Amino acid sequence: MHFHTLCLYREVKEPCFFYPNKALNMATISPFIALRPQAVYADKMLSLQSLTPDLNPKGRIAQHLDHDFISGSHTSNPRILDNLQRMMRSGELYLEDKPCMFVYEITENGTVQTGIWTLTDLKDYDQGLIKTHEAAQHCNTGDLVNYRAEVGLEGAPVLLTHRPSAAIKSMLYRIRQEEADSVYYANKVFHRIWAIADIHSIRQISRCFADLQAVYLVDGHHRMSAAINYRTLRKRNRCETGEFDFISSFYMSSEQLKVKEYHRLVFPHQGVEIDQVFKELKKIFSVTRSIRNEVVIPYKKSDFGMFIAGKWYNLMYKQKDGSRVADTALLQEQVLKPMFKIDDPGRDPNLVTIGGADALEVLQEQLHLHPLAVGFTLTAMTTEQIIEAAQQEILLPPRSTWIEPRIPFGIILRKIEADLSLKYEILSD
Repeated sequence: MHFHTLCLYREVKEPCFFYPNKALNMATISPFIALRPQAVYADKMLSLQSLTPDLNPKGRIAQHLDHDFISGSHTSNPRILDNLQRMMRSGELYLEDKPCMFVYEITENGTVQTGIWTLTDLKDYDQGLIKTHEAAQHCNTGDLVNYRAEVGLEGAPVLLTHRPSAAIKSMLYRIRQEEADSVYYANKVFHRIWAIADIHSIRQISRCFADLQAVYLVDGHHRMSAAINYRTLRKRNRCETGEFDFISSFYMSSEQLKVKEYHRLVFPHQGVEIDQVFKELKKIFSVTRSIRNEVVIPYKKSDFGMFIAGKWYNLMYKQKDGSRVADTALLQEQVLKPMFKIDDPGRDPNLVTIGGADALEVLQEQLHLHPLAVGFTLTAMTTEQIIEAAQQEILLPPRSTWIEPRIPFGIILRKIEADLSLKYEILSD
């Protein structure tokens, strides 16, 4: 490991590889000069991440970059930037010597998931080459845009997937035969990283991705939207094109993705009557009590479990259009919006989404702690259903899917040039 005390605003030229038949290319990727944590600090960050899952994004960032941060306290972008600069001066964070692409592998509970960590040209999104299944472009991303302008740090990549590619699979296998450059272990999870710096290998990887038939954004919709809005903000202020035209991205084959259950916890607004809720539910669902009040875990599409007033119920959708509508959209449009007044599932504080391997246990704990809350259990979407929705340009409600791997914050960072003079409010005119 080498220590660097480079200025934080050092200009970094991030090369991009272009090919004559760009019209046919589906993924325009580039290497980048990564900002890396020293091994001891990386271990610390990885250990912290499972301890405070309820922190908002700014709180989570501050937790890692602010030694004095207390959960629930207020922090500011200038303070985060100050700490980032301090950590670079002290050597806790250092810039790599060369632009790299990275092979990143995560191993948890015997499951190994491997992909390529690189940069993606935002023009791919503009041109519809990156397809998405979740509505986020109209959500409020002002805080994230201002964070990019004032701190200029990408701490975790967006997650993109593609159909299995024999060329990419073979290339990953060959690279993984070598010893990993970095290995971290925390919370019973192994993280391995191979840095790819030689120009021949980078060009080979770029060609493989340029040959993909389609790319799908499966996690990080708000960060993608914020990156696009920040780029617009820079161009409105006549800033030169450059590093803000790209976004840190992790590509993984669709066969390796894991889609987990993603349940809903609702804190009803005042005035919601349980009797009225049941009256409306029975118009569109077959509603039955759970035998012995056992937890209802739905096993087929358009079925839901519901916990309300201390009891579990089975909800079976009666309409014939259920097979054409994703369960998250069905629940939002038929139940959450009309009966619980949840108009914006991405921002309403009365709706909590709970996903991951222990989602059901967490949901039950929260229902026990909050007796007036209402819980809904859903079946997990399959990867094929997600890709199909993206291909058909069907946008699901925000936070519709819980997809793993969940890339940890800070294991590989990207520093982009900040512009403290820019504010997101300019975009609202």
